[in-house]
Amino acid sequence: MAKKAKAHVIWQAGVDAFAARRRKVEQMRRDGPARAGPQLVEPGDPLADEHLRHALLSATLPLRQELQALRDEVTALRAQVAELSKRGG
Repeated sequence: MAKKAKAHVIWQAGVDAFAARRRKVEQMRRDGPARAGPQLVEPGDPLADEHLRHALLSATLPLRQELQALRDEVTALRAQVAELSKRGG
């Protein structure tokens, strides 16, 4: 997943969380002001929070291809160090 796609996943999770909150506010408006007070201090919707957590986690984890590229670079650097060690430099 490219950085642009990761950013899109985070953005989409935020949009989904916003939509869930908006539905909750609309429901509170329909139920009337008597129920609005206590519900405002309740924790967020667990499903929306889970989606956001997953999106943030996937955006910060390195991709499999990125890890392989790092491994390849380390292998090449080790080969260069070994070659320089043989030359005495």
